[in-house]
Amino acid sequence: MGKFHWSTYRNIYVKTERAGLRVLTSVQRFIEGKLRLKVNDKKSAVDRPWNRKFLGFSFTNHKEPKVRLAKTSLVRMKKKIREITSRKMPYSMEYRIEKLNQYLMGWCGYFALADTSSTFKALDSWILKED
Repeated sequence: MGKFHWSTYRNIYVKTERAGLRVLTSVQRFIEGKLRLKVNDKKSAVDRPWNRKFLGFSFTNHKEPKVRLAKTSLVRMKKKIREITSRKMPYSMEYRIEKLNQYLMGWCGYFALADTSSTFKALDSWILKED
C-alpha cells in the first residue's frame, strides 16, 4: 500500500511581528495538538512577505505590492532550459523544440499570475539568444 502524504501550504498575514509570533504559536499548537500533524519548522516563519517565497512566487516591497517570481524559480527554469537545449544530448532539433515548447507553455501558464512582464521579456530574449 502506498504512503499517504497530506500537506497544505498557508500564508497568514498580520500587521506586526508580535502578532505573527502569537499566531504562529497558536496555529502550530492547533495543527500538532488537534490535527496530530507535524509542522515543518524549516518552512514556518514570521517574516515580511517580500522576504519569503510561496509556491514559486514572492511579493514586491512597494506601497501597492505585486506578485513576482521567486528567484529560485528563475534559476530552476534556466537550468531546465539549458538541459533541454544542451548540445551534449543526442536529440534531434525537432525533439528539442517540442520539449522546449512543452516546458515553456507549462511554466508560463503557471507563472502567468506574476506582475513581472519585464522578467518575461528578458527571459524571451535570453531563450532566443541561447545557442
